[in-house]
Amino acid sequence: MKLSVPYIPDEKYTLFLKNNPLNIESVYFSMHSGPILDSRIRFKTTDLCDLSKGLEQLGPIKKYCLLNSRFIHPGLYHDPLFLHQTLDKLEYLVSHAHINGIVFTDAYFLNALSATKRDIISSIEAVPGINNMIDSSEKAFSFLEIIEQTGFKIPGKIVLDRSLNRKPDDLKTTANKIKQHYSHIKIELLANEGCIYHCPFKLTHDSQISFSNLGLSADKDFQTNTAIGCHAYFFKAPEKIFKSPFIRPEDMDKYAGIADTVKLCGRTLGFNFLHTCIKAYSERSHAGNLFDLMDATHWLSDIFHVDNKGLDPDFFKQITCCTKACKNCNICDELFLKTFIKKPVMIKQYKDYL
Repeated sequence: MKLSVPYIPDEKYTLFLKNNPLNIESVYFSMHSGPILDSRIRFKTTDLCDLSKGLEQLGPIKKYCLLNSRFIHPGLYHDPLFLHQTLDKLEYLVSHAHINGIVFTDAYFLNALSATKRDIISSIEAVPGINNMIDSSEKAFSFLEIIEQTGFKIPGKIVLDRSLNRKPDDLKTTANKIKQHYSHIKIELLANEGCIYHCPFKLTHDSQISFSNLGLSADKDFQTNTAIGCHAYFFKAPEKIFKSPFIRPEDMDKYAGIADTVKLCGRTLGFNFLHTCIKAYSERSHAGNLFDLMDATHWLSDIFHVDNKGLDPDFFKQITCCTKACKNCNICDELFLKTFIKKPVMIKQYKDYL
């Protein structure tokens, strides 16, 4: 299985991806200019021309622009100037970087773009984003029906909800039903988010990011999660990482024949993190700290070293048989005790975060 990976406008990273085309099926990227239309806080803006030049170097690797904010300002759905400016940028990226499509979460936004009747729409795939939580064929069909009505191209892939990673039978059934009706669609799975299983904070967290990106509230993302969100959850019970529906590099082949591609996340964590992840998942092996591969729980790599290789050989069987009813189970506790070392407190140099 090939990988779908983030693209960040970094010369060193662009060269790395360019030199590893056999492992990469697609990249996804933020617009990096204008209003923030993707689902993360923006750290750096980049000129559209420079972004396009970087993407163009990736050759035949597929390219998808993230327009996957949970929501945008309601007034923008009815703002012709905003909608045409967004499509102007997409048209530029199609022409100069040969992008294949967009990733969306907000179906209102998709319909609003469609209502402009721009010719470019029919040449752009509309891929439902991972945060649409497509966990059944019925939900997939609902999204595909909406996409067909808009006039965007039917996507070449569907990213299924991360919860299905730990339910192989349900995953296989869902994937097969989708392919029965849309034989060209590839099935993609998210591997390394490392967040809470069926995260209770997820929808609210996405909405808070959208509010911040719209300038309607200050960015309190880190402060909120540390005090009363997922960081607080994992700080209190780090062993719950094993309940999180991540896929280890060593277990990728367990999904062969069901999924076609595996998605890696972590675009806000920089080159070093992405290099480590892509190398590990390309080689199907990681002889290091499990937390070094996780996006949402990467911060725990400063506190704990969890020996990824120490999870062999029965990890996949254990976690896919788990009921997730934790009160009468100690699997996660035993795995953590078996594999973790608490790290001494160290102050990292700034360059180590880049």
